[in-house]
Amino acid sequence: MQVAIGLDLGGTQLKFGLVTRDGEVVHDDVVPSRTAEGILGVKASLEEAVGALQEKARWKGHTIVAAGLGMPGTVSGSRGTVLTAPPQIPGIMGFHAGTYLRSVSGVKAAVDNDATVAALGEARVGVGVGAPTMLLATVGTGIGGGVVIGGQLVRGRYGTGGEIGHSVFVPDGLPCAHGGAGCLELYASATALKRIYVDMGGAEGMEPKNIAARAEKGEAAAVRAFDRVGRNLGLGLAQAATLIAPDVIAIGGGLADAGKLLMDPLRQSFRAQVLPYVAKGARILRAKLRNRAGIIGAAILAFEEGL
Repeated sequence: MQVAIGLDLGGTQLKFGLVTRDGEVVHDDVVPSRTAEGILGVKASLEEAVGALQEKARWKGHTIVAAGLGMPGTVSGSRGTVLTAPPQIPGIMGFHAGTYLRSVSGVKAAVDNDATVAALGEARVGVGVGAPTMLLATVGTGIGGGVVIGGQLVRGRYGTGGEIGHSVFVPDGLPCAHGGAGCLELYASATALKRIYVDMGGAEGMEPKNIAARAEKGEAAAVRAFDRVGRNLGLGLAQAATLIAPDVIAIGGGLADAGKLLMDPLRQSFRAQVLPYVAKGARILRAKLRNRAGIIGAAILAFEEGL
């Protein structure tokens, strides 16, 4: 059976797997991404994952025909060149990730932003199946985004299309790592939740899952923090939806695990702000592929666009 390698590079972990053309994961695993070691550590982690998958494919009788990688930052061109390096992975600016992955895997390869490949996965085999237009927001430490229209990724110039986390939410607001200010992810991400929770009177040093647990028990500060973040996210999504009128808005990332704590205020503020016919047409759903979205999307990208 023909399969593709799917790789999802994060700040602490590299998730990887073997994926069929119809998006079935036949094997997956995880190794440390070794980003603290800079580009040499990232390369070593990629080589370890690819080697493990090649061995697994031989053992199972699969044929690897392509390799795909999703990673934070802006990635552009057939060489998979990293144009902007994210704070969690220092030292990879200018890395030709596509060229490197081809040399390591020995097959055609494709590389793109992690949220972009996750959007492709959700559109092909997740909650966006059959939807002419889909918007994905991945809500974690920051907010990533991806747009699929007519079955095709909308990348725009330099591959930065769909980055709703860096749309302006508060003019002249909090400073953002990219040099701007007031970006949506500063007010509607897991990082924002921790700050807002403290502002609401909650304890410092709490992680989102702990804040969620406290909110489930009715703690006022936790409930108010989730309400604020959810409403902020709903307003940010309303801006994006006004532009593209999506059939499906998929919410992924770690903060989506909070379920109704996040989704209820999100939906309320979205519907209150967006044009009525846009609100009626857009289904806001939890992303389906969860932690596998990146590897599935990267593999599908490799099958479809690998060079």
